Amino acid sequence: MRRFVVTTALLALTGGAAAPAQDQTGSRPPLKVTLETCQTGFAPTDRYAVFTGSMPRQPKTATMAMRFDLFERTPAAAFQHVALPKWGIWERTTKAGVPGFIFTKRVDQLAAPAAYRAVVSFRWYDAKGKVLRSEQRTSPTCKQPDPRPDLHIRHVGFDNGKAHVVVRNRGRSAAGPFDVTAAIGDGTAITRSVTGLPQGAQATVTFPAGRCAAGDSMKITVDPAAAVDEANETDNTVTVACPGRRR
Repeated sequence: MRRFVVTTALLALTGGAAAPAQDQTGSRPPLKVTLETCQTGFAPTDRYAVFTGSMPRQPKTATMAMRFDLFERTPAAAFQHVALPKWGIWERTTKAGVPGFIFTKRVDQLAAPAAYRAVVSFRWYDAKGKVLRSEQRTSPTCKQPDPRPDLHIRHVGFDNGKAHVVVRNRGRSAAGPFDVTAAIGDGTAITRSVTGLPQGAQATVTFPAGRCAAGDSMKITVDPAAAVDEANETDNTVTVACPGRRR
């Protein structure tokens, strides 16, 4: 499966500030990290996540700092650290005595399928630069589902010597042209073509089934040539029992 490059696109600052947002209102923000936005989409440029960390000032604190680290989980692996420019560094307050510190980061071109979360480390320093306290929090997970189409055989019905095969695209994008084949027993497969299926749409493909008698079976395969790049390629074939009396 193709993997997209994860990059840092923007170091965003809350409150319209030109420096890390330092709460000047007198209220102390909570100690937490949030997932502000988890944008999904078909193209890599559509997919991004925004994380925000906040921390309150503690007694004897002169300055505060945060470090954001991004972690990615793919279908084949557990969460793993992703090295990014401008991530994994300590962002610090520039003024002493502010009641709190809020900082936001965004990452673009997320891979799919995958999941992302930010681990944010917090530090409080005294006037001499000594660490007074350290904490760490993990954000909620931004899940990026597989954007590809997914063809599957929804239903097979027999009527008046014909087999009616309902094929549905249950994926997240449109499928291009593909074939559907049907073979009775070990016989030669008959092929029908479908011009394509939009997301969520279905089509009925009809095959002759006059030779499909009780005791035989019909094997039906969607996209046998793998013309469509699907989210799931393991559910494209079904084998059904033929109706009627034995020959």
